[in-house]
Parts: sequence; C-alpha cells; structure tokens
Amino acid sequence: MKKVLVPFDGSESAKRALLYLVEFVKQVPDLEIHLLNVQGHPIMYGDYVAGPMLETLVNAAREHGRKINAKGLELLRAHGLEASAHEELGETVGEIAKAVSLFGCDTVVMGTRGMSNFSNLVMGSVATRVVHEVTVPVLLVK
Repeated sequence: MKKVLVPFDGSESAKRALLYLVEFVKQVPDLEIHLLNVQGHPIMYGDYVAGPMLETLVNAAREHGRKINAKGLELLRAHGLEASAHEELGETVGEIAKAVSLFGCDTVVMGTRGMSNFSNLVMGSVATRVVHEVTVPVLLVK
C-alpha cells in the first residue's frame, strides 16, 4: 500500500477506518491518504429549476462534503498525519471507482457499518459494491 483512498462520510465506521490507518502508517510511513466524500446530486421536483438555484444547491452539497471531510482531516492531523480531501457529487460507488483511477490509489480502505448478513442481502451495501466494482484491493475495517 502506497496510496489509499478512504471514502469518508463522517460515520463512526468511517472514523474507525481512519484510526486503522493511524496505526498502519507506523509500518508504512510514506502512505499517501486521499479522503473522498460523495454527496448525491440535488433532487429536483417539477419541470424547471433556474440555473442559479441549481448552482446554489450543488455548491451547498459540496460545502457539506467539505465540512464532513474537515472532521476526517482533523482526526488525522491530531495523530500527526496529513491527507488530501476531495468532494464529489454523484453515485457513491461510481465516484469511488473514478477516484481510485484519478488519484492512482492502490487500495481502498473503508469502514463497514456492521450490518447483518440478512440486511446486506436485502438492502445491499456500499462496501459490498465497492469490493466488486473497483479494480484495486479493498480493506474493510469493522
């Protein structure tokens, strides 16, 4: 592992993934970390939305992503680590796959929410989809 992508949504499971890296970096001190927060595109109801209104909604979604990533950066900095933060709008798994390629990441490190097997079967899971759709190894942190 030299470059890792950490999908970060601010959840406890995402924080556990960062804390795993805090320990892991002791073994691999030159690890490059990329945090990725993905927000969904604004959902529009009706036939027409003015351009400025749409731009405001998109900017608000990106700003929300920045605020979430800031918490992850703060956690890493408290342990003496730096990372690059990226905010995207789109479908989570697709944006994770794009980011892996764009940043040249060799591993995805992400938390799992600890859903039961039945819940995963019925609802699916982002982690399960990432494992199947990205081209690099995925390390899941419980």
